[in-house]
Amino acid sequence: MENFFITLRSQFSFSNVIEILVITFLIYKILMWIRGTQAEQVAKGLIMVLVLIPISSWLGFTTLNYILNIVVTWAVILIVVVFQPELRSALEQLGNNKLFDRMFRSSGERKIYNNIQEIAKATTDMSDVRMGALMVFPVNTGLKDIEATGIKLNADISTELIENIFTPNRPLHDGAVIIDLWSGKIKTAGCLLPLTDRKTLNSSLGTRHRAGIGISEKSDAVVLIVSEETGTISVAEKGVLRRGFSEDELIDLLTERFINIDEEEEVEDDLPYDEYEDISDDAELESDLIDQEEEPAADALDDGESTDEEK
Repeated sequence: MENFFITLRSQFSFSNVIEILVITFLIYKILMWIRGTQAEQVAKGLIMVLVLIPISSWLGFTTLNYILNIVVTWAVILIVVVFQPELRSALEQLGNNKLFDRMFRSSGERKIYNNIQEIAKATTDMSDVRMGALMVFPVNTGLKDIEATGIKLNADISTELIENIFTPNRPLHDGAVIIDLWSGKIKTAGCLLPLTDRKTLNSSLGTRHRAGIGISEKSDAVVLIVSEETGTISVAEKGVLRRGFSEDELIDLLTERFINIDEEEEVEDDLPYDEYEDISDDAELESDLIDQEEEPAADALDDGESTDEEK
């Protein structure tokens, strides 16, 4: 036994340790990425096929082994084609390095907090007069492809400018606004967002909400939505929609996401988004986006709201 460990130590170099750590990290990232997605089911099927290949070879099932090898070969190509958007998102997250991001992002938490206050004020002002709005705040994932669909502004964040953009009958009021809190700039306005393709959404949710949910599914952005019909303020993150935010609650949420970053990361690691509790007594958490057959919407709404409130 002692000779075994001596031999193992002589053949085990520092580069082997690094290699094991890198492989472990990549496997962990892949597992975290596919958890709770359609890719998870595909991965389970592919793993089953990979397990059957050596078993069929050992048992001498030549034909079955040949078929399974063909399935694996074509499955890799099929995954790349079918899950192209998800793969791109995963590579973006893998390439994201928060340490370097923080070093090069616009410094000054006070400036970020002031901009958050401007945004929250504009949002509640628009809510009071039932002015529809859709604002996207990228956290780590870039949205250059979305920005390309809108009009470039690169303007300083201000309550007045945000309200002016979303004023009805203005050229840009129907599109989404991309706001970079790290640089303190309103990057673009009038942007087109991808709609969610989920089938379990409440039928009362309209295009603005579906677009907000859609971009939150494809990136790590925080999305603010103001209903044009009811004035209700909603927040979409990672495909989950929460409604009924006040100005102070918006400030708290954006501060947590863009200033108290370490606290937010611990929450993400410990608790899936679909199990988050409401941030206040007034907020509605649509854990599975109101699948009414499994969980009646009336149980999730306040006494003063109804399921037909949003379109």
